[in-house]
Amino acid sequence: MRSSILPWVQQTTELLLKLPAIVRAFERKSPQALGEFLRWIDAAEALLSANRMAEAAQIAGHKARILAPAYDERTRSTTRKRQEAAAIGLAYDVQKTLQDVLEPSASKLRQAREATRVLLQIVAQSGALKYDPKVGFDTLIAQIWALCVSHEQLKPHAVQLKTLLGSDDIRLVLAGEIDLADFDGSGAYAVK
Repeated sequence: MRSSILPWVQQTTELLLKLPAIVRAFERKSPQALGEFLRWIDAAEALLSANRMAEAAQIAGHKARILAPAYDERTRSTTRKRQEAAAIGLAYDVQKTLQDVLEPSASKLRQAREATRVLLQIVAQSGALKYDPKVGFDTLIAQIWALCVSHEQLKPHAVQLKTLLGSDDIRLVLAGEIDLADFDGSGAYAVK
């Protein structure tokens, strides 16, 4: 069974979206900027390590370059200033490393969402399934997926989704992309 990519994509995206505020803190010369950036790097490294991605070592290497001035006794400028300069110089590289690792999974997820929207549109237009609040939302998602994997014309779409995502992720994407109005008889696709 394939592991879920949805949490990975969501957590990495959330982490990347925190970086602009840190860069603004450096821009304003905030004394907390360096600490915030080092914590951000720690979070990125932990996320990559938790997902068993070797790029965690690359992130650690970037952090080492920021910490290096603390161990260099040859220069007279303040250690903090040199670390801040190193951090600003490496911010793009660290972000790019994380972005590059995220992109393949994010791309799969974009493709899966697009394929899911097409699939949901086909199923909704067919009128084969209706949403019944008494039965529940999860049941509707299960019924849609069961129809997709069993119906000859929908199988190619289901196979496409299966090549992109695992079963649990497919159900989550279906749940995220569905418009219940299309399945309750009141939407634009309702059969009258």
